[in-house]
Amino acid sequence: MQNAQSLQHNADIETLNRCCLVVDGNGHRPDLIDDSLPENFGALAAEAMLPQIRTTALMIAASRHDFSRPSPSVFTDEADWFAARILVLQARVFHLDISLRFMLETANRRAADFAAARNLPFIPAKIRMSLHTRRPNNLLMMDCALPLHQEDLGLIENSRRLAAKLPQL
Repeated sequence: MQNAQSLQHNADIETLNRCCLVVDGNGHRPDLIDDSLPENFGALAAEAMLPQIRTTALMIAASRHDFSRPSPSVFTDEADWFAARILVLQARVFHLDISLRFMLETANRRAADFAAARNLPFIPAKIRMSLHTRRPNNLLMMDCALPLHQEDLGLIENSRRLAAKLPQL
């Protein structure tokens, strides 16, 4: 998790920190389930150890669901997870393939709606075309406004430290 850059929002300057998240528990993307850890990407954190993200993604999906009908076997979609990451991790930039631009636009709309309904702060995330062509599918790189520890203490400790900084939505 390295310092990535600064962004300007309404005359406020945010320092963004790189967050490399191992994403392996999302039912809508079975291709992400990989028992190997990505190498040489710095301090990794495990999304599976950050229940705030899963809870928020489920709450976002539930806000769209018609509960008079049966629930689908996969309740959330990719945009729900990205919306949750925007809110919980204060993600401002995602390093993604450009083909995911429309999904990120949907995620921003969902995050904005969820935040407005709960009077939470919201800043939309942007996409930065990923130049990390050898990055594994189960590694998500983003720049977040959270103050993150830069020292790599291993997946578990990195995840514990990140979890301690997350807001309770």
